[in-house]
Amino acid sequence: MLKFFTRIRLLLWVLAVIGVGVLVATQVRAKLAQAAANLRSLETQTVDTYPVETEKLKTSNWETWRSYYGQAKSAHTQNITTFEREIVKSVAVDVGSPVRAGQTLITLQVAARGAQVQSGKSTYDEAKLNYNRLKQLNAKGGISQSEVDSAYARMKTAEATLRSSQSTLQRTNLKASINGIVAARNVEPGEIAEAGVPLLSIVDPKEMEAELMVSKKDIMKINKSTPVEIYVDGVKHIGWVKRTSPEAQSGSGLYPVVVGLPEDSGILPGTYVEGRFRVSSQQNVVVIPSNVVIYRGDVQSVYLAKGNKAQLTKITTGEGREGRVVVTSGLKPGDDLITSGNRVLYDGAEIIQKVDLAGKNNSDNSNEG
Repeated sequence: MLKFFTRIRLLLWVLAVIGVGVLVATQVRAKLAQAAANLRSLETQTVDTYPVETEKLKTSNWETWRSYYGQAKSAHTQNITTFEREIVKSVAVDVGSPVRAGQTLITLQVAARGAQVQSGKSTYDEAKLNYNRLKQLNAKGGISQSEVDSAYARMKTAEATLRSSQSTLQRTNLKASINGIVAARNVEPGEIAEAGVPLLSIVDPKEMEAELMVSKKDIMKINKSTPVEIYVDGVKHIGWVKRTSPEAQSGSGLYPVVVGLPEDSGILPGTYVEGRFRVSSQQNVVVIPSNVVIYRGDVQSVYLAKGNKAQLTKITTGEGREGRVVVTSGLKPGDDLITSGNRVLYDGAEIIQKVDLAGKNNSDNSNEG
């Protein structure tokens, strides 16, 4: 009977040990499963996700404008000069005075010229009387025809001399040939006016133009149909091409282009202006912000959004201005270009696109290139 109870106690101990072992094993497995789950969670947390903004690309038109510089001037000017060296008697206008065509501006001394006209008139009158007398004698047979012809020639010579003297006398009154304003006065009464030297300068401010100096690469692209914008102190005026020169200016290698200015522009002669010419126009091209282009040596790249991944894409670019640049290869309409957050990305990086206040993804709000 004792042996029976001993065996029972032993069996109970064995069962207890087995139960404890099962319990311990269960707890160990649970802890291992939790540890594995924690490890997987930790691995997931170590994958960085980058917030970005995107722009869905589309085609647009692109114009290339080039700036050149020059000075404004009047399209109609006149320099008042004299044909002979003479003393100035009076000057009727000053700088800034308005003048009209035909108005006398400068009067020269006339004493000597008046005497020349009077002497020429006397000589002509005498030659004319002599010719008429000889002509009558010839009609009566008193003299030969050759004597009449000689008298006629002397009369015509005296007439030409008289007209020349009268013309010279008229040129003592120097007149304006255009309506305008006196821009310069270089002589005073009592001074000697030299032949051919400008005494007064007149400009017509109603019709202004600007002469701009253009480089060789653009001169053949500019003609009378080329759009032109003129800027003075930040104010834009619309101009038009009047004429271009096929010959470069000596010493500069630049080609003069004369641009007309609107009458109400208020631009004065001598004003420095900036002229912008549209030298080319492209249709249906992809244009992107220039600040998204990544330069690595000679290689240009951008990041595109491909699902939740960033894809580094090589591109080539063309002309650019005002923060935008034309893409000549590498991109196409419909691509999602990453425009913000791209500086910390790498090829294949996990991305998440920002959502605006309306709950729409930024890729839905694409900008026209």
